[in-house]
Amino acid sequence: MEEATPPPEPSQALPDLPDAHEIIEGLFVGNADAAAEATTGPNSRNISHILDAAGCVTPAVFAALARALAEEEAAEEAHELREPPAMSRKPERTQSYWLNGIETLSAPLDDHGRTELSEELQKTWFDFIEKGLAGGKVLVHCRLGVNRSVTVVAAFLVRCRGFTPEEALGLLMERRPCADPVSAYREQLRSLGRR
Repeated sequence: MEEATPPPEPSQALPDLPDAHEIIEGLFVGNADAAAEATTGPNSRNISHILDAAGCVTPAVFAALARALAEEEAAEEAHELREPPAMSRKPERTQSYWLNGIETLSAPLDDHGRTELSEELQKTWFDFIEKGLAGGKVLVHCRLGVNRSVTVVAAFLVRCRGFTPEEALGLLMERRPCADPVSAYREQLRSLGRR
């Protein structure tokens, strides 16, 4: 009897996923490889801002997060604040830091659609994306660039660029054919269009 082979890792299961696609001028959706290329590689797209919707922690990201937390703790101590910041993957807890000259915002979403796309979270995303687009190029990424990052950019297109949810998802799927937010995020995107 042959032993069952474990399922492949997601990146192995989808080996032909391109790392990133430009959705509108200066706004890219991609995977963790695109973020790595921008921060540790040649940065061929000239990305100036990265919104990490997955909380991907590579050694370089971990080092940048550690520096940012140390700076935050030092600032709090200087202001005699005694509560140290908690490291959290809750979507309400975002972390911003610089990584090799690229401003980065980590605002992880649950991959199964269980994160509420709250007004506060959307404002955080949209302000960051608008700031990046004003003077550079923005990459929104998650691990595969299929679900979470697509959800963030679709919400941005609906709330900030006047798209309907259907138009936003249609454009994303046209420009990035692998785009496929889970049904829970699709439903939340539809509700954004009704606001």
